[in-house]
Amino acid sequence: MNASKSTNTELNEALIIQHVLNGEIDLFELLMRKYNQLLYRTIRSYVDIENDVEDIMQDTYIKAFEKLYQFKHDARFSTWLVRIGINEALQKKRKSKYQAISLHQEDTVLQIEDRTIMNPELKTMHIEYSNFMEKAIDELPEKYKIVYMLKEVEGLGISEISSCLDLTKSNVKVRLHRARTMLKDSLLNLTGFKNIFEFGDSKCDRIVANVMEYLNKRYPKV
Repeated sequence: MNASKSTNTELNEALIIQHVLNGEIDLFELLMRKYNQLLYRTIRSYVDIENDVEDIMQDTYIKAFEKLYQFKHDARFSTWLVRIGINEALQKKRKSKYQAISLHQEDTVLQIEDRTIMNPELKTMHIEYSNFMEKAIDELPEKYKIVYMLKEVEGLGISEISSCLDLTKSNVKVRLHRARTMLKDSLLNLTGFKNIFEFGDSKCDRIVANVMEYLNKRYPKV
């Protein structure tokens, strides 16, 4: 994204946030739909039980809404949101003494929604390849997995990852290098493979509906 597009995006977000703060709660949905994928992949780096991930996403959005007045625009909204999501994920793990569970369990199998036209054989290979890489990434230690996910899958820059994780840029680079090294050579092709750990339309709609229902009940329009 070039500088002008980035600036326009930030200005549009600032305008949306201001309208939300002024009582136009429904506009919060725009921010949710824009960052559902990023937030999902972030939390998925810490928690691999699907129901827990969605619960944490909802808690994150609700907390972000309730603390929106504290957002000072000194960082990107996405960075601020990711920080809240990571904190919520870590709190969840501490409270429940979360133990890692194998992805082979039925409730943790991720559904890959393919939006391209493929023949059945190619589509099957595509899904198997995605699942294989997801499992390989899940084997990375948590501190390496989150860096790898944000950089190679989500495409965030080193500076933004540094801000999100409260790490120096050097530490981010070291962890990224270590994550790459720990993966098999065949997985290095993951760069540019953007459709793993997808948060598909039905999941997106469910999260948005649940949060907006809560907000509209909690903060009814006058």
